[in-house]
This record gives sequence, C-alpha cells and structure tokens, in this order.
Amino acid sequence: MWAALLGIVALLAVGCAGRGHLVYDVPAKDLGTLVDSDSARDLLADLLARQSIDPRLTALAPPSGPPDVFQEPPTTADTDLPAPGDEARLRALSQEASLDFAALSFARALGAQATSRAAQAAFHRFLQDGAADAEESLRRPGAFPYTVLFAPSWMYQSHPETGADFAYQRRLLDRLGVAHRLIPSRQDASVEENAVAIAEAIRAEKHGGQRLIVVSASKSGAEVALALSRVLLPEDAAGVVAWINIVGALGGSPLADIALRPPTSWLARSVFWLRGWDWAGMVSMGTQASRGRLRGARMPDSITVVNVVAVPLSGSVGATVWWGYQILRSHGPNDGAVLLVDTVWPGGINLLAFGPDHLFAPREDDAHGLAMLRAIAVAIQLRRLPSD
Repeated sequence: MWAALLGIVALLAVGCAGRGHLVYDVPAKDLGTLVDSDSARDLLADLLARQSIDPRLTALAPPSGPPDVFQEPPTTADTDLPAPGDEARLRALSQEASLDFAALSFARALGAQATSRAAQAAFHRFLQDGAADAEESLRRPGAFPYTVLFAPSWMYQSHPETGADFAYQRRLLDRLGVAHRLIPSRQDASVEENAVAIAEAIRAEKHGGQRLIVVSASKSGAEVALALSRVLLPEDAAGVVAWINIVGALGGSPLADIALRPPTSWLARSVFWLRGWDWAGMVSMGTQASRGRLRGARMPDSITVVNVVAVPLSGSVGATVWWGYQILRSHGPNDGAVLLVDTVWPGGINLLAFGPDHLFAPREDDAHGLAMLRAIAVAIQLRRLPSD
C-alpha cells in the first residue's frame, strides 16, 4: 500500500507534463501487445487504419453530449460529443468489455465529428512533410498570424525537465519568428489563483490588438478554462481566437482526492511542507471542487477549443504513472493521472494521440511540433465553417 501512496505523491508533486510516444504505424501482428482484449485490438486497428469493425462493439460506445458547456451527464444522446460527465457509462463499458476498449471507444466518439476528422487528417498529412518544408510553409507571411500565450503547468519551475514550461515549443516559435509569452503563474498555486493570473495576462495583450492562442497542459488546462469561461468578461476575451487544451485536468483527479485524505494526506502534506509548496494547489485539484468550479461554464463562441487528448493503452503506460493508472482502473479509462472524460472541453476540435499517458506534451521533435502548429491553424479555420 505504501508503495502506491508514494507513487501518488510523487506523480502529483513532480509535475504535469512530460514525454510520450505516439502510435502510428504498428504491424497488425503487434497490436495485441498494446491492448488488453481482442475487441480493443480490433478497435485500435480500425482507428489506425480507418476501417469499420463489428457494429455490435461500436454500439457500446458512450453517448454524446451537448457542445460548449461543461456539465453533468445529459438526459439525451442526440448531440455531438461525449460529455465530461460520462464517467459512469465508460466505467460500465470497461467492465463489460475491457479498459482499453472503453478508452478507444471514447476516442472514436471524440474523433467522429467532421471538424475533428479534418484536423486529425491535416495533422497526419503535415507530419509526413519534411521539417524543412514545414518550417518554410510557416514562415510565409500570414501563415501563423497569432501571438501564443503559454500557461505553464504544475511545478514547471521545480521540474523544468518535464517540459511543463513549454521551453522547447517556445524555442521553436522563436526560430519561426512567432510572437509568444510565458504567463507568469505560480507553479504551486490554486487553480483559482492562477486563473486570475492568466486572465490578467490576456487583458495585458488586449490593447495590442493581437490575435491570441492560449496553450495549456494538465492542471493549467483547468486554470485557462476558468479564466476564459468565468473570470474574463467577453470583451476582455475577444482577442483570444483559440485555446489549445493538452491533456487538461479539467475535472481534477481522483488521485488528488486520495492525496487529500488520510493516510496519504499525512505524507503528501509533509512533502509539500518540506519543499515549501502551497497545499492550496493540491486542494484545488480535488474532483468535487474541480467539477463544481466549471459546472455550467460556457466558452465564448469566438474561441476555438482544440483538445489534444492522450489515449494510453495498457501496454503503453509509462512507469511514472503506472501506479496511478492501476489505482484509477476502477474509475474507467484514464491516462494515469486524470480520467479521460475530464480532459476534454465539449464542443472542441479533438486531436487524438494514441499511446502516450498523462506525462505527455508535444515531443521535442521538429516535425511533430511544426505539424501541430499547422494543424492548429487549420482547426481555427475549420471552426468557422458551418457545422455538421
């Protein structure tokens, strides 16, 4: 038990971003090593090859929910995207079929919308371009006419090695000549406090007339969501054209719930006290507080939300989050720290990353980073087209 408790404390204290390996071209004979059931293997093959599978299995996928509003489970199932409150349905599906099948079913539902399919296809197409050609494309006048605000994630100063400070992405933008800023939020502050800091950073750009893209990862996703939907007035958020939500901990984490209860809290609070970290940051990541904070919140229509969703498989979960993944199995599909249903803002355009767990940020790979930038530009344009 104590090993598991130490694992929880280490994960929650170290930070909320890292590296991950994407599953792209995997031989069919090797797919079974990544997943926990034949049905999950078939569904993964379908998602990778864009082929249909047994409709009896896809019929088990969770229902969809209303766009643009963060809320509890809907009473109808005739809307566009899975709702953040579908935890019970996904948990039942993981028990009825398998955990990987439930995770992949959720991913399939997220990617079903036309704009998500188009953005995902654009990303993969851009990924095939050479880095030099992609960089040349992004350097063309008007190719990426945005200023990027990065909202760093938890413990980004104590543990910059996790990538939570977006250092690689900022260096890439420097090379491209794209304007960007790192929001000076506190690494251990509560979600509420950092949401105010993010709102202030957005207001500071208001008079410059820039078109802003805000990028977050994990805990800072909850902070940006709160800033854009609750803290800022619509006129103050008018300059924000997009929010890139990477593995957002929008609904908090059940691991935080465990860390807030004895006996884990005794150890966790001791670690925070010794490091001089603010315990309020942990408290704000409890699931009850997190879901209540955003319940009914609405994103301004002018903002394109791009959810970058890590979908780990049982054979791809890394050692750092392995304990968290096992503990959260009883809750349903998760990425080792957060339930998958709590990483997605409804109504957004979804880019799916199969394989990485929660310790995932866009890799320090030029081809990947450039493809992501180009796909974001495409997603912003797609959001302005008529919906399905």
